[in-house]
Amino acid sequence: MTLGGTAMGDDLTPRAAIERLFSAEPAEDWFTPAFAAQVPPERVRQIVADLTGRYGRLEDVRESGEGFAVSLERADIPTQIVLDGDGRIAGLLFRTPVVTSGSLDQHVATIAALPGRTAVLVVSDGAERAAHDAATPLAVGSAAKLAIVKAVKDAVTGGRLGWEQVVMLDSAWRSLPTGILQDWPPRTPVTIATLVNLAVSISDNTAADALLHTVGREAVEAISPRNRPFLATRELFQLKMRTNADLRAAWAVSSAVERRSILDRLSEKPEPRAAALERSATSDVEWHLSAVELCDLLAAVADLEAFRINPGLADPAAWARVAYKGGSEAGVLNLSTLLVAADGTRHCVIATWNDAKTLDEQRLMVPYRAILEALARQQG
Repeated sequence: MTLGGTAMGDDLTPRAAIERLFSAEPAEDWFTPAFAAQVPPERVRQIVADLTGRYGRLEDVRESGEGFAVSLERADIPTQIVLDGDGRIAGLLFRTPVVTSGSLDQHVATIAALPGRTAVLVVSDGAERAAHDAATPLAVGSAAKLAIVKAVKDAVTGGRLGWEQVVMLDSAWRSLPTGILQDWPPRTPVTIATLVNLAVSISDNTAADALLHTVGREAVEAISPRNRPFLATRELFQLKMRTNADLRAAWAVSSAVERRSILDRLSEKPEPRAAALERSATSDVEWHLSAVELCDLLAAVADLEAFRINPGLADPAAWARVAYKGGSEAGVLNLSTLLVAADGTRHCVIATWNDAKTLDEQRLMVPYRAILEALARQQG
């Protein structure tokens, strides 16, 4: 059997295997037994049918970075595939589609129409290109770590801290994942630069709390006074535990002074446990920032080397520099990206979505990536 002149079996190429998925009903012998046990061929067929139903027929498959770009009529699908020695699919991943049709304003309108509350801001060289409720503070999850990073950068610039300064991990800073430092032993020495790298690139919560306590809560609150007192992630998780529902309810209606007394009570409680967290959205206990504020924060710290590690949803090959930070939890999703073009043009793209119901993150990520792609296509 051949497809495009390529023999199936040992000589089947990854590109031909992807093309086959979009041209015929998948058969079980196209996949390794281990893959088919986890993702049955019928499920693969449904995924492909959904993609073509949304974005049109297959036009091309081309190599892109470490994988492939599956070009449909209205979107590119970043794809990774692994074949075994017999040409069977052992691994397959379709990433968030990059919509290639529609205008920037249309993509912003798509985000604005999502259920719940949304905010969007697109700025190019300081000029607003598009916006929806950009001045409205919404819950932003770990994107609030930008305020901590800004306070640390200011402290380093002012000589109060140094990037190579070593701090010892304190067990009182231990939080829940995301991250890795929650598993490191107390008293492990780490530098300020390492903590910032982890807090930014993998949103390490323990790293962020270590920075918050090292730079001082007051320094972060001076940058984000609305979020006074500025919660450590450990404290946020404690408040979201089902056993602390009374403190969570009190937090939602308390003044800044009263909230500080709540934090004192939390310091006497055990560290949070993931299994004990409230699963529904509790966005009253959160960090609240507007899209305008996030854009300003990102611009203030984007030059730090920590932002070279994780580009988020942007294609780093399309830009001279990318700085990204996002945040998510139940009912909360934020995506914040600063892009620098080869000619020095700077774009800031912020999108936040809050809802009491579980979020389908792709509904924000797809139009958000379309905005990034539209800006990339406008270059040169």
